[in-house]
Amino acid sequence: MAARKKRKKSIFPKLILVVFVIYAAFTIISNQIKVKRFNEDTAKNNEIIVTESMKKEKLKQELEAEIDDEYVIREAQNQGYAAPNERVFVDIAGS
Repeated sequence: MAARKKRKKSIFPKLILVVFVIYAAFTIISNQIKVKRFNEDTAKNNEIIVTESMKKEKLKQELEAEIDDEYVIREAQNQGYAAPNERVFVDIAGS
């Protein structure tokens, strides 16, 4: 058998493979972080949608309800109005 010379293997293909693996790992991790952030945003937006839908339903019920004296008085008090000779006490303690 003839002795063959061993060729030096180039490090270049291995280097390219290592760089590609590092790039792929970085890309996967960054995409997972983005997906998690988007899922959190979606959950927050869904909560906002539910809250606003409830507000809309309440306003719809108020719109369909008959306007009576109690409603008018309550809304006037909410806006800061008072009946003549009515005393309004304000809680300044903040509780």
